Amino acid sequence: MSVPARRVTIPCLAVLAALAALLPAPAPAVSDPLGLEQALQAASRHPRIAASDDLSARLPRRQPLYLDCQRLAFRNSDVADPDRNQPLDPLISAQDAQRLEIMARFFDVLLADLSFASNNEAMAVAYVQFDRASVRSELGQLSALRVLELESVYQEILHRRTASEISQQLTRTLLAQALGDPTDLPRNLLEPAVSAPPQSLPTADEILTQASENPAVRALTAGRSNADRDLVQLELRQQVLELLLRLRALSAAERNLGTESAWRDLKLDESRALYEQEVTADLGYSMSQQTQTRLQIQRVAYCRALAWAELNALTGRPIPGDGGAEP
Repeated sequence: MSVPARRVTIPCLAVLAALAALLPAPAPAVSDPLGLEQALQAASRHPRIAASDDLSARLPRRQPLYLDCQRLAFRNSDVADPDRNQPLDPLISAQDAQRLEIMARFFDVLLADLSFASNNEAMAVAYVQFDRASVRSELGQLSALRVLELESVYQEILHRRTASEISQQLTRTLLAQALGDPTDLPRNLLEPAVSAPPQSLPTADEILTQASENPAVRALTAGRSNADRDLVQLELRQQVLELLLRLRALSAAERNLGTESAWRDLKLDESRALYEQEVTADLGYSMSQQTQTRLQIQRVAYCRALAWAELNALTGRPIPGDGGAEP
């Protein structure tokens, strides 16, 4: 009786094995903690790589929550133009475009975590201040107006903390989407080592000479009219110029934030001393302002890394995990 059973089972297993070989391999589980280099390796498996240009254009990439590099660099601009934060996909390979998106999503998660940490710290201090004031009010040592003022501050910071906590989840869903597996949300990320900028920027002509030989640009202009090729070169030049100007503006922002950070550190020390003496109750505010400055410093570093990475993509060079290698 056992022989016929084996004759039936073995062919079935062979068929199942053959069918399994035809099915796409499941995406590997997201590493925990996840490093940027590991994340970038997922770009080649994303559906956008093989999707049609028409469908990709009809399903544009979503904007990051924290990385508005254009407005961060040019603070005098009141015009929100989020499209300037996105690379011109036709000028770079589909895989490089996806790697740039993964970088932006990765940085966005780190900024969301930093925002939550700062708001959580400020909320804890604000609650202690409000709680102490409530006790003193019951003893007749503090007015109800002052208690209500401190409660208002606490509720406002609590609101920011709740929003930043939700942002942690939203930025992770966007990163998981960029990695190609929206069901596997990254938990812990490794802070990448962002290299210091070079002493001097390359010229636009130097970059354009390399970018003109980029396989993506050559494929875009192949077999087209002179007007089409001229238009591509115009857009390529403009994209390069804007990235170089953004890098210059980000350097100015970095110098400004360095001074502001030193001032915020001293202000925090002063507020902490006065708080311990129960002279003032602005410690939570000072902590929040200090962390916001540090958040801006990280934004500048990440935006600079993205600009360099896009310049690398335009010139056909690999996009580095640390975002620091210049063309």
